[in-house]
Amino acid sequence: MKKILLILLLPIGLFANAQEITKVENAVGRQVIAGSISEDEARAKAIAQAKVDALRKAGVTEHIQSYEMLYKSEIGNKFDEVFMSDMFSEIRGAVKKYEIVKIDKGIDEFKNFYVEAIIDAEVIQYTTAKDPAFQVSIDGIKQGYQSGERMRYAVTPTQDCYLNIFNLYENNASLIYPNQFEKSRLFKAGEKVTFPLSELIDGYTLEKSAKEPETNKLVFVFTKDNIPYIKYKLNQEGDQLTTFEDISAWLFSISPDRRVNYFIQFVIY
Repeated sequence: MKKILLILLLPIGLFANAQEITKVENAVGRQVIAGSISEDEARAKAIAQAKVDALRKAGVTEHIQSYEMLYKSEIGNKFDEVFMSDMFSEIRGAVKKYEIVKIDKGIDEFKNFYVEAIIDAEVIQYTTAKDPAFQVSIDGIKQGYQSGERMRYAVTPTQDCYLNIFNLYENNASLIYPNQFEKSRLFKAGEKVTFPLSELIDGYTLEKSAKEPETNKLVFVFTKDNIPYIKYKLNQEGDQLTTFEDISAWLFSISPDRRVNYFIQFVIY
């Protein structure tokens, strides 16, 4: 989807979350360059494995497979495997940020070329669990739309909260709410709020960016605190472009009891 609407947002400060932070040095990941894997892909996968190693070294050893799935999804565009799974209830920490110390290339004992990544990382370890009383009803999004059709939907939270919405399609990611026309606001418990928020917008016009049917994935992140997402870049059309890696790093920096996430997929024909 080329874009849902024209959007513009000035960066504002990100509120920090009080969580236990563990600093890990020299976490290592390695990926063999074989088959169709390019050197760039091997580098990205090595960094993903280094993140998993950082979690192990920080003592976050439960459900390592969920972490591997998360970090591989940043590379392979497998967003649905992450957001449609139960991994959110399993994860007990996350890599908040990392710095690449070294990228090495070499040949292993089996004469395979490899890329090795060494990183320093800050790992968040959660001290709280998901709040089962914090839920949101999202109504009105269809499974399929014709190109040029308009989308409308409504949200009804069980608790007062704030909202960030991301759109994922093909290899692209963008922040679509808040935006220039629809400012961040408090959504009151029990109040049904219809999107678009602005009376000047009569629905979000959906357009394909290719001839073939296009699968779009909306990620709704509701938070009890106002925690704006600021890691994006504006393009010439006003889209707030970002990456899945940055979205997941921001999302997992928020403790599970302070957020609830929803993943909704639809197709534009």
